[in-house]
Amino acid sequence: MKKKTNQVCFQSELNVKMTLETLRKRSGITYGEDIPLDRATIVDWALSRLEAWGASAGMEAFKEEERNGRMTVMLGGKVLVIDVDLAIDRTDPEKPTVSVAAVKTSYAIPNVATSSTTQGSASLDGFLAGRVRAFLAEVQKEPREQDSVEAARLGTLCSESLKYLMHLDKLALEEGEGGLRWFSEIDALAQDTERFAVSECQACTLWVDSPVSV
Repeated sequence: MKKKTNQVCFQSELNVKMTLETLRKRSGITYGEDIPLDRATIVDWALSRLEAWGASAGMEAFKEEERNGRMTVMLGGKVLVIDVDLAIDRTDPEKPTVSVAAVKTSYAIPNVATSSTTQGSASLDGFLAGRVRAFLAEVQKEPREQDSVEAARLGTLCSESLKYLMHLDKLALEEGEGGLRWFSEIDALAQDTERFAVSECQACTLWVDSPVSV
């Protein structure tokens, strides 16, 4: 009787898991991020999310050992390498925190005569750092202030950004020595867009501040 009861419980639990997996895969529906209730586990959980985003994008993930409150998670493609430097504060063991100290990108086309590592773009570094910071800030809020749906949205943005970069990574690899243009041209476009946005903002400010003649 006990064995039969255990089998029924196991089958019931399996059915629930399968149902949840099916619901989560439904397009256009977000059920929220599974932020751990145990605040002491938030750092390890956040690191696992970062690794999972990289894996879903087809990247290799390497996590260095934590030393003196610092840790680096490296996400690597064939050409693109992203180093996420994290600052971890465990002063309160029951409520540790993790934040982004810096993000550094670099590129290298493998199997090329002139192969060398090239420093990545500052704009891409800042963009990725901002995305990860926003996610970490949301999931580390006090439980009553947390928005699991917003956390899931921010996590999806991080994941989609990495997937897009891996598309560029593939194009860069296929093109060989000239392949880095897929990253450099995006960086140039970002800089031009930023300059245009600044000039437009300045023009709008002058227009608002100037007296209106009737």
